[in-house]
Amino acid sequence: MEITDSLIKSIKDNDRKAITELYKETFSVLMSVVVRYKQNTEDQMSLVNNSFLKIISKIDQYKVGSSFFSWAKRIGQNEVIDDFRKEKKYKELFQFEDEMSNYDNMEPELEPDSKFEAEELQAMLNMLPPATKVVFNLYAIDGYKYAEIMDELNIGYETVKWHIKEARKRLRVLVTEKSMTIK
Repeated sequence: MEITDSLIKSIKDNDRKAITELYKETFSVLMSVVVRYKQNTEDQMSLVNNSFLKIISKIDQYKVGSSFFSWAKRIGQNEVIDDFRKEKKYKELFQFEDEMSNYDNMEPELEPDSKFEAEELQAMLNMLPPATKVVFNLYAIDGYKYAEIMDELNIGYETVKWHIKEARKRLRVLVTEKSMTIK
């Protein structure tokens, strides 16, 4: 689907057919973003729908000719970040910056030689603690830099660093266990 000036005008005019078509085209892009952060289908759908509502409300900010799906994906990522900020019960997970800064040297040096399906890797990511999963996804999958993660989640450098190292450590253990069962 090509996003044209006339489509944007139709969406601004609340043309339900145009909005429905845009939703159908955008759904898989938004879902591919949120599925990495949320396991619960209801939470995923809520984030997708909230993201789409923001797309519709900000459609005049989209520049025709640029990549619509990249723009939509960024809105989805921001919605995930906003949702995470709202979950105050996880804020205490970020309070241990200084306590964990010496934890860096405890990484195992295992390099398993296995191939996994995307579903298996996603299941392993889902085993990470929520805060660690968010930080790791932003860094490793969405390509955020440390400074961007610090700004988005309002956490310190050492906390970002710890979560990334902790995710790598836990994922190595999971991959090693999985590769042992394959052999």
